[in-house]
Amino acid sequence: MTSKIKSKQSITSVFSQIDFVVTSQRNKWFLSSVIFFGLGCGVYFLLPARIGLSQIGLVVILLCCGFWMSRRVAIIAFGFQLAASMAFGGLIAALHTELGPTHIPTKTLYSTEVTGTVIGLEPRGSRIRVTLQPSKIEGLPDDQIDWKIRLSFLGDSTLAIGDQLWARARLFPLRPPSVPGDPDFARNLYFSGIGASGFVFGRQFEVIGNDTSIDNSYLSNVVEGARQNVSEVIGSNIAGPEAGIAKALIIGERGAVLPVIADNLRKSGLAHLLAISGLHMGLLCGTVFFLIRFGLAAVPPIALRYPIKKWAAMAAMLSGLVYLGLSGATIPTQRAFVMLLVVWVALLLDRRAISLRLVGVAAIVVLVLRPDAVLGASFQLSFAAVGALVAFYNGPGRTWLDRQGMLSWYERGALYLVGLLITSLIVTAVTAPIIGYHFGRISMLGILANLVAIPVMAFWVMPWIVVTLALTPIGLASLPLAAMKPGLTILLETADLVAAQDWGLWYVTGLNMFTVASALLVLAWVVVWRDKRLVIPVIPIIIAAIGVQIMHRAPEILISGDREGWAVYDSETEILHVSGGLSRFQQQIWMGRFGVRPEQQEDRVQVCQGDPCHLNITSGDTTARIVLASQIGNPFYACRNADIVVNQQTDLPANCQKAGRGVVIDDDVLWWQGGVAVTLAADETDKPQIKTVRDKTGNWPWIIIGGKAGR
Repeated sequence: MTSKIKSKQSITSVFSQIDFVVTSQRNKWFLSSVIFFGLGCGVYFLLPARIGLSQIGLVVILLCCGFWMSRRVAIIAFGFQLAASMAFGGLIAALHTELGPTHIPTKTLYSTEVTGTVIGLEPRGSRIRVTLQPSKIEGLPDDQIDWKIRLSFLGDSTLAIGDQLWARARLFPLRPPSVPGDPDFARNLYFSGIGASGFVFGRQFEVIGNDTSIDNSYLSNVVEGARQNVSEVIGSNIAGPEAGIAKALIIGERGAVLPVIADNLRKSGLAHLLAISGLHMGLLCGTVFFLIRFGLAAVPPIALRYPIKKWAAMAAMLSGLVYLGLSGATIPTQRAFVMLLVVWVALLLDRRAISLRLVGVAAIVVLVLRPDAVLGASFQLSFAAVGALVAFYNGPGRTWLDRQGMLSWYERGALYLVGLLITSLIVTAVTAPIIGYHFGRISMLGILANLVAIPVMAFWVMPWIVVTLALTPIGLASLPLAAMKPGLTILLETADLVAAQDWGLWYVTGLNMFTVASALLVLAWVVVWRDKRLVIPVIPIIIAAIGVQIMHRAPEILISGDREGWAVYDSETEILHVSGGLSRFQQQIWMGRFGVRPEQQEDRVQVCQGDPCHLNITSGDTTARIVLASQIGNPFYACRNADIVVNQQTDLPANCQKAGRGVVIDDDVLWWQGGVAVTLAADETDKPQIKTVRDKTGNWPWIIIGGKAGR
């Protein structure tokens, strides 16, 4: 009896302590709500099907009423606020889904005539990726074309923003993930307003006019013309691989970066240098802010009479806007600009420029504009890194920053290097699970590579980029570009040196999405509250995440929904068996899922030349006999003598499964359910687990399987 009383008292004591913290630190309610707002956006897209706006709106209203009625009891009101924030995130996601393109194609148009206006150009090596606003597509009603298309042209095609053209092309509907767990590129295209993609047949296109109206293309023409001009200036003044890096850093044109260099950057943990995001935007705006403020401060009559700090902030905002346009205004760049814009506006309003609250405001702005971004690696990496760094430098790191004014120059230099090392450690630690889940590999030597790359970018490359952009309009860009090139060479050599150390690249497989999401949620919660008593509420989440990860098993068999390829992984021999028709791009993705390094491809990847292909794969205490083929000539023999039968391009007899004791996957399954992932039975009493793309992704308008879009 005494033990029960003590246990009850302990629980009451813990609850009262949590209630005290929540009540006394109401300033952290906003940041907690931001976390749950993002969680609501993500959970909505993970549902098996979308929920109506009216239903979610009713939930939001009821939760807000609950918050108002319980506002005098802090901890209950706090719970209602978090629930309402999560529901509101789902409401925003549902609204964007409802406003997405309608009547998108569900079948391939193998040869069709397209007429439309060019609204986007993106060089991709030997090809040009063009975003087109179509006005007419042969075979489709004109009143059902409320979406854009993305077409691939030959690389030497002469096109400009605003060109109205006719082209003969092949159009494909949005493609779902090949198998459960693969990246969902269709969702990003859908929320970008793109309803189909394809390619133009050779040079079968013609520019029939140019739309110069201000509403459609005048501004885009100016920006695109400036981008092309900068690209030509870079190409004429920098030779070698450095030219590709310069174009990627200044105008976001990554097509000129050689594949081997891009791979070295990824292996060395420097791939973030190629994607213009927070680092680039922050360095450029920071450089402009420093130069403008330093220059104005050198003129006492101006410095003593006018708010030069705010002038510099406005100049930085303008430079960020120009850089946004020149870099192509990709989604990561837009997000970085929004984050920096919040900082500059706060500075103009005499508020603290860098704080977790402003990071939260930036996150809300980004998610309100693109709620689907919460599921992308770019958003997760950006805000995880920024949030952790802001929390550190507003907390323990603040003492270092406050001491800099009392130190000598060499002590400041040493302190800067130590701070850079700690920054790299923090960023690597908080982003490792995200990188491991999305990309399957983590560069542990990236910490050392960034110790070289970040100072070079901050003090060498980026200042010269600012000077280059300033001098290009008057034709004097050759000097800053020549000065920039040695810095780019250092970046390339650093990436090459680090990438050569294979032991520093860790391949990660088998991470469960719930585990990674839980780790991010707990990390965000701890960063916001930073109170050991508030760790108690997330302990069940930690335990659940560990349990789910322990129970998680990665599938051994992957069958593509396009009925062109398959892969089977034998964990005992560590051999990945693949079909002969598997595309190189898809093979690279699946190699990453099974932890097969590119340099191990010759030894660990075996292409099955036979059709059908017979494999015996060991899993746990059992051995599965597997037959895979595009078309099986004698299906009854396979059904009687195999545990798993895969027939990609034709249907198997209805009584095939009855003939044996295994799993049957044929054209009928792949057509209506999409790609399939099979986890083999661990013992004789267990059964194989089958997951399809339709089961995994649910019924969404961008998931087109079997010639039908989800609803």
